[in-house]
Amino acid sequence: MTGERPLALVLLEMTLLVLAGPLVTGAIQKMKARLQCRQGAGVLQPYRDLTKLFRKGTVQADTASGLFRSIPVLVVAATVAAGAFVPVVRAGPPAFPLGDALMLLGLLALARFLTAVGALDAGGAFGGMGASREMTIAPLVEPVLMMVVFSTAIAAGTTELGALAAHRGTSWLLAWSAADFLGFAAMLLLLPAETGRIPVDNPDTHLELTMLHEGMLLEHSGPGLGCMVLASHTRQIVIVAVASALFFPVGPAGAGVVGVLVGAGAFAGKILALAIYLALVESSYAKLRLFRVPQYLGVGFVCALTALALRIL
Repeated sequence: MTGERPLALVLLEMTLLVLAGPLVTGAIQKMKARLQCRQGAGVLQPYRDLTKLFRKGTVQADTASGLFRSIPVLVVAATVAAGAFVPVVRAGPPAFPLGDALMLLGLLALARFLTAVGALDAGGAFGGMGASREMTIAPLVEPVLMMVVFSTAIAAGTTELGALAAHRGTSWLLAWSAADFLGFAAMLLLLPAETGRIPVDNPDTHLELTMLHEGMLLEHSGPGLGCMVLASHTRQIVIVAVASALFFPVGPAGAGVVGVLVGAGAFAGKILALAIYLALVESSYAKLRLFRVPQYLGVGFVCALTALALRIL
């Protein structure tokens, strides 16, 4: 049973995404360590890192302007706001109109742009290099993600993620078509790129020749760096939740505590499955050279474009 999601539920889902973001990162790191025959840190290590960062002081470059201090707050605000558009425990549009998938993608693009502006504003060489590389990858990823959304929105007649999930209903497993398979394949190729992971980026290194997103964070410190890291965790779980809402919508969940718990359990299972996928990809492949990334993302573009064409035809 699906219906309108009250504003209180939307805010609860947004808060759940923010709180669970570091846990997803810790789970991926733990699975990677076990796949590589290492003990690894605990799944709660990202929370400890965030606590440490928020307790530290701030060091700022002399060349940075006053805008630099506000960049982390704006980035985390845009990313957290994007989480309000993703259905977590119940399908259906929100009772209070907030926006649709296009607004969500716009907020994520705004967060990416502000991160690059902050890296350039500090005047450091590594920040400028990371910003230029990030802005090179972004035009190859964001249009493909929009085509994946459009390919599913055509069938439902709406771009609101909650309504998209409700349109599939409880028979979504038996209603897959060729367009769904191609769109999901494109989404699987986009997930490592949007979350800054191998084979597109390596979140575990600060080497000059390999870092993209990490290069833009080197000038931040203390609470500012904590906000940027929290935004990265939240962006990751939001992207994974978008893939879950588009292709594996939440099951029937009635009103009340039991319905919320059932929906939250189903959501946790889907997020865990996609987190295992990311850990397997990172443990099975090496990072691509920067000039090979367009070829990799081109495969996702072809899949998304074909899925959109099949929907139109």
